[in-house]
Amino acid sequence: MMQPTDSQDNFRLMPCQDGSLTIHSALHDQCFHSSAGALLESKYIYLELGLKAYLAAEASTMKTDDDASAKTLDDSSMKTLDFPEKTYDSSVETLDDSSAKAHDSSVETIDPQMKTLAPKQKISVLEIGFGSGINALLCALEFLQQRSFNEKTPSEAQAVQMPEQFEFESIELYPIPEEIWSQLDYASLLANEHFSREDIQALFEKIHRAAWNERCEILPGFFLHKRHEDILTFEPAAQYQVVFFDAFSPDCQPMLWSKEVFGKIKSAMLPGAFMTTYSSKGFVKQHLRELGFDVLRKPGPGQKRHVLQIRL
Repeated sequence: MMQPTDSQDNFRLMPCQDGSLTIHSALHDQCFHSSAGALLESKYIYLELGLKAYLAAEASTMKTDDDASAKTLDDSSMKTLDFPEKTYDSSVETLDDSSAKAHDSSVETIDPQMKTLAPKQKISVLEIGFGSGINALLCALEFLQQRSFNEKTPSEAQAVQMPEQFEFESIELYPIPEEIWSQLDYASLLANEHFSREDIQALFEKIHRAAWNERCEILPGFFLHKRHEDILTFEPAAQYQVVFFDAFSPDCQPMLWSKEVFGKIKSAMLPGAFMTTYSSKGFVKQHLRELGFDVLRKPGPGQKRHVLQIRL
């Protein structure tokens, strides 16, 4: 079993504007995150625009399908009924039309209180660039919080529910040593009414201490597979609903942002899958569009102008 390490001299900690720490790589002469904030960037680009946006889109699709099925059933039932000839009363007709329009409007809106959507059994996330482990930590906390809420309030209607099983697979060629990741005190900034600093720190350490190149159950239902591998030689075997593309920048590693790499990732993505990345360079968008992706430019966090949300 391989436990890859890297020289501590290659990495040093750098403070961010949001109070979190990022890591500077001497090998690539770049930081892992924006100077605006490691937490700010990861929460917005990968958690909000990636994982949560995908789950919300799935919930919307499921509800639309349910509404369409219900309408088909209603239409079919109505065809078998005989109605008396309509009597035209302008005052009654106006009231009926108004009520019908109001009813249609409420159905088109996704109202979390209207319906509980059955969760899918599993969600699979692929991350390109494990880095500091912050994206894995945020996903694990989101999984814990949402699953706990679902179990405590099973009768309450929700627009989005977390699947029962979460597969998080991450690729990293240059893992950071414990001397570095142990100083990343994300737990202090993430502690809230749901999770204490101690609990979050214990989870963060468990994520980093998990064996490389093995599928490990970090939490009940949450599985982590850290691959010590190069994305250029990586051959995905799974099918993913969400992809976090968090490699070093195209200026630093242009080969990782090639059409061939994106094509390889696309082949492992399920229909309707989401991919997010911080880079919005023109040639990156061009590669993605040529491969058939729907590329959306979103406002970036901090001083960053734009990031990308990509849909298959």
